[in-house]
Amino acid sequence: MGKLAETIGDAAWLQRPHTQEILALLNTDGAITRAVGGCVRDTLLGCATKDTDIDLATNLVPDEMISRLQKAGVKTVPTGIEHGTVTAVLRGPNGTKSTFEVTTLRTDIVSHGRFAEVVFSQDWHGDAARRDLTINALYCDSDGTIYDPTGQGLKDLENLRVRFIGEAAQRIKEDYLRVLRFFRFHFTLAAKDPIDSAALAASTAAAPHLGGLSGERKLSEMLKILALPSAGDALQAMSDGQLLPSIFGCEAAFQLARLQAMGPQPKDRLLALMALFPDLETALIAAKSLRLSGKQLARIQAAFSPSAHLKAGDIRAALYFDGVACLQDKAALAIADEIVGEMAGTQKPETAFWTKVLAAVEGFEKPVFPLSGAMMMRAGMEPGPAMGRMAHDVEIWWVGENFPGADAVEAELISRLASA
Repeated sequence: MGKLAETIGDAAWLQRPHTQEILALLNTDGAITRAVGGCVRDTLLGCATKDTDIDLATNLVPDEMISRLQKAGVKTVPTGIEHGTVTAVLRGPNGTKSTFEVTTLRTDIVSHGRFAEVVFSQDWHGDAARRDLTINALYCDSDGTIYDPTGQGLKDLENLRVRFIGEAAQRIKEDYLRVLRFFRFHFTLAAKDPIDSAALAASTAAAPHLGGLSGERKLSEMLKILALPSAGDALQAMSDGQLLPSIFGCEAAFQLARLQAMGPQPKDRLLALMALFPDLETALIAAKSLRLSGKQLARIQAAFSPSAHLKAGDIRAALYFDGVACLQDKAALAIADEIVGEMAGTQKPETAFWTKVLAAVEGFEKPVFPLSGAMMMRAGMEPGPAMGRMAHDVEIWWVGENFPGADAVEAELISRLASA
């Protein structure tokens, strides 16, 4: 990319009244507070908006920071007070709200992966040195003046170079999630460039430790990676580094070619995640490792479980009983598999059936089965298991007859009872 701006004073997020207000509150009597990290980086890259998340760094100790904000009527939440982090919430007269994460300058003296023992400081260079990547250790004042304490962040950003600050292995040891973040940033900014060799070696060496990360944190990063236009390349690089078994909690033949066959930047990140798994067993292990929600797990189970209706070629019944989302997932995975097979010369593509499935999905709205308990009792049935079995049988007939109305359903019920 071209030469970066020397100041970002016109950034929309920086000019927001709440941003200027909190900076003014904290920048008095010799105190210094600056925006840091993603908001600065993304502004220089030209992709920040007025709603960009804003992190602030300050040389005020937490007690003084909180005192100043509370005296001004700003709500403070001690979201990470042991590490000097406070969340400040500013509200406007028209109901607007802005949230800022404010952290005291600090140096990590002992690190325990995600957690660390810290000392607060006045040292901007020391604060920058504890961060992960050079491009994430950029700061700016309220007027947009940029500071680069490591002396490498601006140059690396200009060259779209993604690397750790200092020794890569040490930065990763402080928080193993940084491995996933590194791959995300590299394949966001420099997907076509070689991966930084020191970072790659340190990431590969750290692979066994990724399993110790919380499922929620792993899932969050993986879904961000899967949303990238270069998701397939990113996953291939991570696979080459033997990272995927630790992330997903199992050894498996992850289906990278299937993900690639789905095309660049999948719109549905959960579907992209599913594409990696060769079977339901692997998917369920990964779901547990990533702490997927019940809703996400149910969708995966439906996508990987065989459909008796589709096996019989009954698309209408499959739509009704299995659901639109299930069929869309099955079709996407099957078509991707056929593309992979065709490219490998091992399978002739037979997409006609799945094209027909997707065509049937368009505009389909699941009708309401008109048979009711009251209707069945009017016909002479007593409540109990027999009623449930009859309802099931009539529903299958109803779907096969293309969802006729209540009168037809009642007539079918009476006919079945008469012939029983």
